[in-house]
Amino acid sequence: MSPEQTLLKEPESEVVARFQDCDPFGHLNNARYMDYFINAREDHLIQFYNLNIYEHAEQAKAAWVISKTQIAYLRPVLVMEKVRIRTRVMHYSENGIVVEGLMLDSEGTRLKSMLWVEFAYVSLASGRPMKHTPELMDLLRNVVFSDSFNPDGFNQRVDVVRAEINRNKSL
Repeated sequence: MSPEQTLLKEPESEVVARFQDCDPFGHLNNARYMDYFINAREDHLIQFYNLNIYEHAEQAKAAWVISKTQIAYLRPVLVMEKVRIRTRVMHYSENGIVVEGLMLDSEGTRLKSMLWVEFAYVSLASGRPMKHTPELMDLLRNVVFSDSFNPDGFNQRVDVVRAEINRNKSL
C-alpha cells in the first residue's frame, strides 16, 4: 500500500437471506446474522484491502479470534430478501480490533441489525495475544472509521446509526 493510497473505510456488499437460513416464520435465524456479518467482513478484507486472513494466518502464524460480540436485532430480514452489509473498524490496539457491522435493507435506508465484534490477535502456536505487525498497524490506521470509541457505548451507537440513516433517508 502506498502512503497516498486512500482505502475505503466502509466496504459494503449485498447478500440474499436464503431459505435454509430462516426460521419457520420466514425470518433470518438469529444465529445466522453472525455468519452473514463475518462472511461479509471476510469478503471485504479480500476485495478492498487485499487481506486474505487464511493466507495471513499461515504466513504470520497468528490470527484474529472473536473475544466478544454484541448484536442488536432491529427489523426482521425475510427469506429471499436482499440486504446490504457494511463493515468498518471502529477501534484497534496493538493486539485487538473492534469491527462494526451494519445490515441494511436493499436501499440502505433501514437499519435491520447492528453488530460489534471484538477480535484478539493471537499466536497460533501458543494461543496467547500477539502484537499486530507494523504493516497491520498501518492498515488499521488507514481504515479506522471512528476516532472516538466507547467500548461500553453499544446501545448509544445503535441509536446514533439509526438517526444517521433516517436523516439520510429524508434527504
